[in-house]
Amino acid sequence: MNMDDLAENKFYKPSYSHLFNRIKDIKTPIKNEILIALLDGHWHSELELIRVTKRQHGFIGSVTLGTMVTSLNHYIKNNYLQKKIVNSKLYYKISDNYVGLTRAAYRFDANDFL
Repeated sequence: MNMDDLAENKFYKPSYSHLFNRIKDIKTPIKNEILIALLDGHWHSELELIRVTKRQHGFIGSVTLGTMVTSLNHYIKNNYLQKKIVNSKLYYKISDNYVGLTRAAYRFDANDFL
């Protein structure tokens, strides 16, 4: 190993193609609906996401949604989906670092969300 190799590996470089393929490989319809609802990059309430997914699947609740978010974070990347609590209500969003990557995986035009 020479000095150039050490300098090159000094900083962490995420493998975006690997993350891109993981996002594209999501086959669960509920997870896809959650991500599509979050593609605008803004915070969305837990209730809003439950409503979006209940249109297609009547059995989703807050526990199922929380499980799906945890599963997505585990499968894709630990900080892929963020959550915060405001006034005792839970909100979710795609981490700013991955919004563009997720839009590309779903082939959405970013101008549709601006």
